[in-house]
Amino acid sequence: MKKIYLLLSLVSVQFVFSQSPKFGKVDKAELLEKHYDKDSSANAVILYKNQETYFVSSSIGVELITEIHKRIKIYNKDGFDKATVSLNLYKSRNTKERVSRIKAYTFNLIDGKIEKTALDKDQIFKTEYSYNYNQVKFTLPNVKEGSVMDIRYKISSPFYFNIDEFRFQYDIPIKRLEAEIRTPKGYNFNAKQKGYLSFSPKHTLKQDNAIGMSVDVLNYTLNDVPALKEESFVDNIDNYRAGVVFELVSIERHGSSGRYFAKTWGDVAKTIGSTEDYKEELDKTRSFDDTLDAIIADKENDIEKMNAIFKHVKQNIKWNGLDGKYFQKGIRNAIKEKKGNAADVNLTLVAMLRYAGIDANPLIISTKDNLIPFFPTVDRLNYVIAYAYINSKRYFLDATDEFSDVNLLPLKDYNWQGILVDNNKLVWKKVGISTPKTGESQYMVTAKLDEEGIIEGNIKSRHTNHSAYEFRQNFKNRDLDAFITEKEEVLENIEISNYEAKNTDDYKGYVSESYDFYKESSADIIDGKIYIQPLLFLKINENPFRSETRAFPIDFGYPMKNRYMVNIAFPEGYVLESNPGPVAVKIPNGLGEFNFVSKVIGNKIQLSSSLELNEATMSADSYLFLKEFFNQMINKQKEQIVLAKAQP
Repeated sequence: MKKIYLLLSLVSVQFVFSQSPKFGKVDKAELLEKHYDKDSSANAVILYKNQETYFVSSSIGVELITEIHKRIKIYNKDGFDKATVSLNLYKSRNTKERVSRIKAYTFNLIDGKIEKTALDKDQIFKTEYSYNYNQVKFTLPNVKEGSVMDIRYKISSPFYFNIDEFRFQYDIPIKRLEAEIRTPKGYNFNAKQKGYLSFSPKHTLKQDNAIGMSVDVLNYTLNDVPALKEESFVDNIDNYRAGVVFELVSIERHGSSGRYFAKTWGDVAKTIGSTEDYKEELDKTRSFDDTLDAIIADKENDIEKMNAIFKHVKQNIKWNGLDGKYFQKGIRNAIKEKKGNAADVNLTLVAMLRYAGIDANPLIISTKDNLIPFFPTVDRLNYVIAYAYINSKRYFLDATDEFSDVNLLPLKDYNWQGILVDNNKLVWKKVGISTPKTGESQYMVTAKLDEEGIIEGNIKSRHTNHSAYEFRQNFKNRDLDAFITEKEEVLENIEISNYEAKNTDDYKGYVSESYDFYKESSADIIDGKIYIQPLLFLKINENPFRSETRAFPIDFGYPMKNRYMVNIAFPEGYVLESNPGPVAVKIPNGLGEFNFVSKVIGNKIQLSSSLELNEATMSADSYLFLKEFFNQMINKQKEQIVLAKAQP
C-alpha cells in the first residue's frame, strides 16, 4: 500500500509540473515534499512562476500590464522570509504604477487534509518607499514548515515604454517558469538576455483583439533553474541574474515615418543632450556668478580653479540621496536650498566649471547598484558625474560624496563606462572612466611579549586613496567608544587604549591611526616553549573564496597594497628554536603578490609582509588562482615562531 501511495505521489508531482497549475489549488504531493532533490540546501523553492506582460488601451490611455502567479514551497524556518512580498511601484509626479487583484493563500497539510488560509485585505500595506517609489507589502498568514503559498497580482503601469526586467533567477531554485511578453507590431524593443543560464524564446506573431492590432509574442520556458547564490566581492549580483532586459529602439507606424530611439550609444548621448536640462539649464550662470568670481579670483591655473569649485560645491550643495541624470530642482533652487539629487549637484558643478573657462561636460553613467548597461539605453543610465579636460588630461568629479576627491570617485561610480554629452562641440560618445588608484595601507607594530604569552604594544597605520576613503566612511559619525569596541572584536578581542585617528574629516590626504593594545593568551605555552604567529591579530583567518568554481568576475573595488612591519621583543632568557621561512606567492599575469619574511635579530622578532592586488576587477578565469593564492597566504600567516628557554 505504501508503494502505491508513493507512486501516486510521484505521478502527481509530475502531473503538476507538466502543465500550468491552477491558482488556488494545490496537490498533496507538493505539501508532502520534504526537500528539493536538485538542491538539498534550499530552504524554499518556487514550484511555479508565470508572468504575462502585455499592452492595453483604456480610458486613461495605453498601459503596460503585468500579471504574476507564483507558487512557493517552504521547507524549513529559514525559508519563512519568502512569505513576505514587497512590490515597488514607480511614480513620477502625478503618474504612478498600481497593483490590483492581490490574492494569496497558504496551504498546510493538517491530519492528512489540506488546510487553506487566505490573505486578508487588511494585511496589505501601502507606504511611500522613496521619492520615486510606493511600496505594497504583505505577509502570508499561517506559514509553517512544509507550507505551500500561492500568490497572484496584477500591476498596471502608465510607463508603457519602460518594460521591467524579466527575472528568471532568484536566491532559491525554480522548478518551472513561464513568461510571455506581447508588444504591438511596430513597437520594436531590444530584448537582451543576461546571466549565465542558457535559454531562448519562442517568437510568434498573432492578433490581439484587446488592442485591435498584431502583436509580437516572446515566450520563455525554463525548468529546474538553480538558485543564484551570493559570492564575496561581487559588484552587483543582479548583473549575473538570468533574465531579459528590454529597451525601446523604434516606433514604426504604417503610413508615417518612423521614430528611432537608442540604437547606438551616440543616439543615447544625443537623446539625453537634447533635453532642456542639458541644452539650456547648464548655461544659466546668473545664480552663482558673483559667488564664483570671488572663489576663483586668486587661482593661477585651471587645476586650482577646478579644485576650488569642486570644494565649494561639496560644501554648499548636499546630496539628498537620490540618483538622477536629470535635475530634480535645477541649478537656481539647488543653490538656494543647498541640496538636491545627483544631477542637481554634479550638473551645477559642470556649469560652474564652464563658467570658470574649464572644458567640462556631463558624463552619464550607471552606478554599480543599478546594473551594467547591456546595450545602448537611456532608461538604464541613472547617474551623472562631471568630466573635465585640462592640458590633455582627464578629470572625473563626483561632488555628492563627502569624502570623494578629483579622480577619486565613490566606488559605486566605477561601473563600466560613461556617456559623454558635449553639446558645444557636438561630441556624443562613450568614455572609459579612469580606474581607481591603488589604495595603500601601512601598519607598523611595536610590541613586547612576556613568558606568560601576554603581548602589549602600539600600532601605527596610514591609509591613502580609497583605503583612506573607506576608513573615513566607516569612521564618520561613529561613537568613538563603539568604534573602538568593534575594532577590538575584529582584532581577536584585543584591548585598545590611547586611540587616535587623524585627518578623518577631510577628503584630501592620508588618514593616520595610532593606539596601544594589550592581549592575553596571544601565544601558546607548551612544555615551556612559546609558540606565536608573528603577524598577530592582523592576519587573515578565513579564505573569502570558498566555492569550487565561480562564474562572476571578482570586484575588489580598487587595487590595494597592504604592508606590515612587526617588531616583537621576546622574553628575556628565551632564544629562537624555529622560524617560518620566507615566501613569495604570485597570481599569474601580475594580478597580485604576497611576500613574507620573518627573522630574529637579538631578542626581537622582525616581520615584513605585504599583500598586493593589482587590479580592481579580476575575471572569473582567475578565480582558482586567486583562491589558491589566499589559501597559501593564510597558511603562511598561521605558521608559528617557536621560542625556547636558553640553555644555561
